[in-house]
Amino acid sequence: MDSESITLPSLRHRYRCGTLTPSQLITLCLERIEQADPAIWISKCSTDLLLQRAAELEDMPIANLPLYGVPFAVKDNIDVAGMKTTAACPAFGYSPERNAFVVQQLLDAGAILMGKTNMDQFATGLVGVRSPHGVPGNVFNPEYIPGGSSSGSAVAVALGQVSFALGTDTAGSGRVPASFNNLVGFKPTRGRISCSGVVPACRSLDCVSIFALQLSDAKCIWQVASAYDAEDAYARPAKRPDKAIDLRSPRVAIAQEEQLNFFGDAAAEASYRVSLEVLRKAGAKLIEMDMSALFETAKLLYGGPWVAERYIATTPIIEENSDAIDPVVRTIISGGSTPSAVDAFNAHYNLESLRKKAQLIWTDADFIILPTTGTIYTQSEVKVDPISLNTNLGYYTNFMNLLDFCGCAVPTAFREDGLPAGITLFGPAHSDEAVLTFSDAIHKKSGVGYGQRCQQPDGSMEGSAEEEFIDVFVCGAHMEGLPLNIQLIGVGAHYLREATTASEYEMYLLPATPTLPPRPGLVRSEKSSWPQQGEIWRIPIENFGDFMKKISYPLGIGQVTLNDGSQVYGFICDALVSEHTEDISQHGGWRAFQSTIA
Repeated sequence: MDSESITLPSLRHRYRCGTLTPSQLITLCLERIEQADPAIWISKCSTDLLLQRAAELEDMPIANLPLYGVPFAVKDNIDVAGMKTTAACPAFGYSPERNAFVVQQLLDAGAILMGKTNMDQFATGLVGVRSPHGVPGNVFNPEYIPGGSSSGSAVAVALGQVSFALGTDTAGSGRVPASFNNLVGFKPTRGRISCSGVVPACRSLDCVSIFALQLSDAKCIWQVASAYDAEDAYARPAKRPDKAIDLRSPRVAIAQEEQLNFFGDAAAEASYRVSLEVLRKAGAKLIEMDMSALFETAKLLYGGPWVAERYIATTPIIEENSDAIDPVVRTIISGGSTPSAVDAFNAHYNLESLRKKAQLIWTDADFIILPTTGTIYTQSEVKVDPISLNTNLGYYTNFMNLLDFCGCAVPTAFREDGLPAGITLFGPAHSDEAVLTFSDAIHKKSGVGYGQRCQQPDGSMEGSAEEEFIDVFVCGAHMEGLPLNIQLIGVGAHYLREATTASEYEMYLLPATPTLPPRPGLVRSEKSSWPQQGEIWRIPIENFGDFMKKISYPLGIGQVTLNDGSQVYGFICDALVSEHTEDISQHGGWRAFQSTIA
């Protein structure tokens, strides 16, 4: 078994063809786990339970389960019922009664949980060496750090032990280990993946992150994982981006030369220059801009009162049993006991000022790219100077959650010493889909592949992760809760997300017929300036023909351009209807129009 064989499209294809079963895959994954470094895992699901889960899936229809038979891991600060959550501190451990919300979403989609992975204790560190369970070795050179805090999750994916893994990301914990192990590391918009059942580091900033082998996998996992959790106080529902982006030639901001810092690492600097050329090949228009607000913000994460959140998260053990905590972690967290309310408010005032300056970047840029890290260190170097070297690794990462950005670490180059390197592409809150889509284009152009063995991705995002499904944009009576939605349910489709078209569409009212309710007709028009809202539904490809038979003239299926520049299949109407039906484009969508006549 190689890592290519456990990407999502490869697994789905093999399951469909009958050349692999979930039980066979789990057996292979267990063999790989047993042969590797035990420091990768803190706890593993029993073989009996894993095989039982696999057998149950084999009796289920694959069509309705987007993650059917996909093995995954979670960082040990994420709750799994029946397994202890320790955050890599055994004395802190507790036994949760239920799965974290995000874990449950993945299980419900057919994924198979293999166990819980090692981490920097209490998610405090970017190095991956602060754990009583040992250090998962960097997959390209075990003398080097794996990156943290989500060290085990990254290494497990890079070695092909699992198809994907969950980490957490407050300061870069989901991006740094991805970069050091040649993986995709996606940090979503804060609050878009539930943190219910996650041990907090800084509760107001924490994000659950995704480690994957390729961008199409990350996107599919994101679509499942980002279900809204009404019980999470920090949860945020999906929201359309503030602007459409031309993903064929986006404007990408890069830092001014004097603001770059590679900490004397010439190999890191050289790989960054290679990455810039990859960006150009992917169509990016690079714009050098002032990033000082980002770097000033980064200093606030550990130099300001946000460390107090880490202190809160570890109380009472930090006060009653501090010897149980790693000495370096204890030193960092203990600093959180001293900031005053005055310090907190002054820091927030400073942050808001910096946020205003940072927001100006989005006036002239669609995305920002920076090196994921400016360097990498050996384990022995970090042992000698654990705090300042860790601080260096956060130079390009620590600001992101404070400024409410989403981003993706993307493999783009290899250093001359054989270690991987990459960049992080990021955008403003709620630009997740656009970030994932353009990251895919960057990764493809880089040619570096993924994981330890550097295999090439299976194909484009549009045609691989969803090769057994077709995603369709619906904007009328087929939407959730409306009269024709039953047609989608009847062919095994499931809802993915809200979506909005680009501005070049008009919407017309199609009157009711004896067999059909009133519907909208979406017509492409260069005259329009009204984006139209709708939903994306995923239809099993084998049932798509049956669904098409239910569509009546003047509607048909064609390509619809969304506001992030991507294209999906969707309902398109014959333009002739514009001559004799009411134009309702100004409402911006069918639901909005219906509210005016209710």
